Amino acid sequence: MTDKTKPSPEWEGKAVVNRLRQATKPGQPSSVQVFLNDDVAASDLQEKAREIVTDMSASLDLPANAIKLGKVFRLAKSFSVSTDVPDVFDALARHGDVKSILESVQPDILPKPTREKGD
Repeated sequence: MTDKTKPSPEWEGKAVVNRLRQATKPGQPSSVQVFLNDDVAASDLQEKAREIVTDMSASLDLPANAIKLGKVFRLAKSFSVSTDVPDVFDALARHGDVKSILESVQPDILPKPTREKGD
């Protein structure tokens, strides 16, 4: 079964990478959640996350600690990464094992109250 649902343009890889490029500066890292393709086994997730981070560091010629691997979420087949190097996000989005990336920090999506008590 193929999922024919397409994300809105604001959640496509290019748009996410562009927002991350604007928000990320030296000393001001951004965090992303990296979602892997369905063919990556959940049991291999931890090792695959390390491999991807190592590959990114090597391909971009970065020091070992320039990309920080965060938590790995087996059920979501995802892991978090933080860095202050904007090129990392574009490289992650283009990696063959990566399905999508999403900013870890999202704007408030809950509705705002329109009336206060006593109205």
